Amino acid sequence: MKPLFSFIVIFLIGCGGSRTIEQQIGERLKACGSQPCIVRITDVTDFPWDKMYVFEAGATHEQIEKSLGTTFPDYVEFTRRIVFLKNGKIIRREEQPADVEHPVNGQVAFAETYTDPYWAFTPANAVFRGEQKRFSGGVYYLLVQVK
Repeated sequence: MKPLFSFIVIFLIGCGGSRTIEQQIGERLKACGSQPCIVRITDVTDFPWDKMYVFEAGATHEQIEKSLGTTFPDYVEFTRRIVFLKNGKIIRREEQPADVEHPVNGQVAFAETYTDPYWAFTPANAVFRGEQKRFSGGVYYLLVQVK
């Protein structure tokens, strides 16, 4: 399988004014400069969770609900999203519309090989090697899972 670069722009729903997880990841990677560094998602989350799902913009409502094992309210088509669960319930979600042509300045990209339009992580394996990548519109942050 070829690696697929999934551009995940994350927008925190319902946390008015708080920095998003995407912003916190970007700040950590910006501090590393041009050198790659390790990002543990547990270091940028201030809440307990046991599953994290990252969905491609093409993930359907049915695929999301099947993956999560729970209902997913307020589904918007062609939106990239990250969803955190605790004991099978959604406790946090961040999402943003997709731009299929190029990344958005400051966004986080997860790079993985996959057969489904999502990835699932636990606190133990949500550890990534991250680095800044420049493109004509600015900078995005590439995360590759450390296995």
